[in-house]
Amino acid sequence: MFKTDNSLHVFVGPNSTSADASFQNDVTAGAATGSGSIFVVNEVGAAHANAITSGELFKIGQKHADGSVNYSPLLKLSDSSIVGKATVARSEQVSFLGFNGTAGSIDAINSNRYTIRVNFKNNVDMYSEQSDLHFFEFVSDASATQQEIVDHFAQIMSKNEKFSGLLLGKKRGSVKVERLNDEASAFVDFGTGVDPTFTNGSTHVSCADVDDATSNAALAVGEYILVAGAATQDDEDGIYKVVSIDTTNNFFVLDQPFQGTSGLKADNICARLDAATVQAGEAGLRITSLEQEWKLGRITDTQITFEVTLEGWGSTTAPSTTAAVKGSGHGKEIAELEWFGKGSQGAPYRTGIISNETDITLYASKDAVYDVMEINGTLANPSHAVAGSGVQKCQVILALVSDNDTTDGAQANTTFGLTAIFNA
Repeated sequence: MFKTDNSLHVFVGPNSTSADASFQNDVTAGAATGSGSIFVVNEVGAAHANAITSGELFKIGQKHADGSVNYSPLLKLSDSSIVGKATVARSEQVSFLGFNGTAGSIDAINSNRYTIRVNFKNNVDMYSEQSDLHFFEFVSDASATQQEIVDHFAQIMSKNEKFSGLLLGKKRGSVKVERLNDEASAFVDFGTGVDPTFTNGSTHVSCADVDDATSNAALAVGEYILVAGAATQDDEDGIYKVVSIDTTNNFFVLDQPFQGTSGLKADNICARLDAATVQAGEAGLRITSLEQEWKLGRITDTQITFEVTLEGWGSTTAPSTTAAVKGSGHGKEIAELEWFGKGSQGAPYRTGIISNETDITLYASKDAVYDVMEINGTLANPSHAVAGSGVQKCQVILALVSDNDTTDGAQANTTFGLTAIFNA
């Protein structure tokens, strides 16, 4: 005979803001709520006190729209370890070369060959860490400047599909490349009513009246455009060089495809920078990984990781990197756990049988943020017909949407004797 050990059971509360929609402490309340309500009962399926006592037996259940209920194994609180996982936001890798928005510079060497090597180490495509190496070069002239060096690299790197900065589509970029300059704070606002509209991946920028000098919008070829990521411009914002202007059709052209999100950029977001001011400043490059397309059950992280190596850069400030953070409690992580915890939703290519996915309900939302509790327990009485010797283990995951009403979170904390694990 054999035993099924270390089994996984995942319960995800529905993404609902109605009162007591996600969690109840007993089946009576759970039976009266909508699809997906999670509840806790004792060994005979009856209600228990609000808080589970040390020696009390319990199991977690979830009711579905058709009235069916699935349960966790029967557990004893004293034989289980319960751990709350704090919600941690995801973030992408960011690497700086030269000026990083606060300090740093590039060594401008005349008649010199600069080389950047970027080695992608993520496993998005191949399910294992494989090197994907790209290199870029620039030979400076007899009067090199920091800005011309980063201008060149921004232009040539953006032509590569993986460095394009494209946020959507089949040719979605892996990273975006932006230029920084410590003189970016010396900007001039475009002026009210002359708001440019940028398109991700395009060099063309439309503008209501591109040659309206009275509104500070009379651009000149060679000037730089700063596009802030928030409502305040500063030295941490990316800049682009203007290479041509069409005053008849009211648009101007950048030397590099726009790396940010598409849309109209108001006068407190978009600004102009004098070419001479920029050329005199400390320059830098920022390479930021982009979130990739996510597909449920793909078994791979969607985050991009890479290494930057320089050759021929003299005393340039060494590249600095802020590593990607996988995060905890974000919707995609919970959706993956739920999908695998429910038998890959009956996917035939995993089970070898006709798909029964229509009989399995999934509740996780990829866009929600969850508070998560992990129970690592031993089965209360593992004397089953199909079992071996020894104590059987199991893991139960309970996830509730963190921004739902506070009643659910407070009840869950009380039921399991936790302190502010769930949002209360």
